[in-house]
Amino acid sequence: MRRKIFLRIFGWGLLLYVLVNVLLFIMSMITQSETPFENSWWVGLVIAVAMTFCSGWVSRKMPIETARHALTYGIIWSLMIVVMLLVVTIGNGTTGVVFGQWSAYLIFIGVAIGPVLWKREVNK
Repeated sequence: MRRKIFLRIFGWGLLLYVLVNVLLFIMSMITQSETPFENSWWVGLVIAVAMTFCSGWVSRKMPIETARHALTYGIIWSLMIVVMLLVVTIGNGTTGVVFGQWSAYLIFIGVAIGPVLWKREVNK
């Protein structure tokens, strides 16, 4: 049973990572900039709200019994996103694109607290 939960956590974390990148791409198209955070502080806020909603929605698919479980899932997903973004951006030398502005960190906070905001009781 534990292995199935870990696979689900990892799978949903990968989906959230893909969503972050898709939203970054869409925002770079809207702002017409290669670095969407550089010129507009609101980009990080918009992506953070969207990712809070997405991580909350994803957490509804997980067996959450307490707020602590919800926060644990959110923190794991947030750390997964940070690590995967670091792996990609360090290799390309583009860490300033994602980690250059304070509003980008709102995305990670939103992913971490999303499950807590959408916590529901498990049907037993």
